Amino acid sequence: MPLSPATFSLENKHKPFFFSQHLADLAEKSPEKQCLHRGQLTTAEKVWDDVLRAATWMQRNGVERGNVVFFGLSADHPDAQTLLMAASHVGATVSLAPPHATHARLAEIASQISPACLFLDAGTASFRAHLEGTLTVWMTPGLSGGEWDEVELDEVFSTAPAWGLPFPGQTDDTALMLFGECENTPADVWTHRRLGESSHEGTASRLHGDSSVLTLPA
Repeated sequence: MPLSPATFSLENKHKPFFFSQHLADLAEKSPEKQCLHRGQLTTAEKVWDDVLRAATWMQRNGVERGNVVFFGLSADHPDAQTLLMAASHVGATVSLAPPHATHARLAEIASQISPACLFLDAGTASFRAHLEGTLTVWMTPGLSGGEWDEVELDEVFSTAPAWGLPFPGQTDDTALMLFGECENTPADVWTHRRLGESSHEGTASRLHGDSSVLTLPA
């Protein structure tokens, strides 16, 4: 899952910086800006609409600042980046499972986190057994058993977006926890500040070919 959003700015020290800030600003100031997202040409406003739909759903289902939202995906998913930004936008800490983790490692990770929400697919469905009763979104269609604490991904994106939904956190809040595949190793912790500075110093402004088109991570 790519983790480089478009270029961020940390110049305004009086306002909290957040992971999805650039896209939020772009959707407000240049809503018709063309974006390549999920392999299709769309607009910044449409991408941000999807982020807000997911963020609104999470907030209405109890995800709030400081909670952990865990993504355990066995394969790339076209909505992963959108959902990551949504979780971050409601102030949650995004936690990512290593793609080739053993069952023992997943069990170890489960013992270290208390997520408010899980995003799982067919390849990681067994992880749910380690965190029974945790709200789960199935990224693979048809996996929901209809229990009160599990939903299909379509339900998330069918939520009406709350435009103007504010970021409730602070720049130095934890935004991301990356777990490695080796057992008995701690997570690599990233704050919103660290993510922003990394993006600013790296290649976060992803303009390819036609400079009028912004390429967002899939």
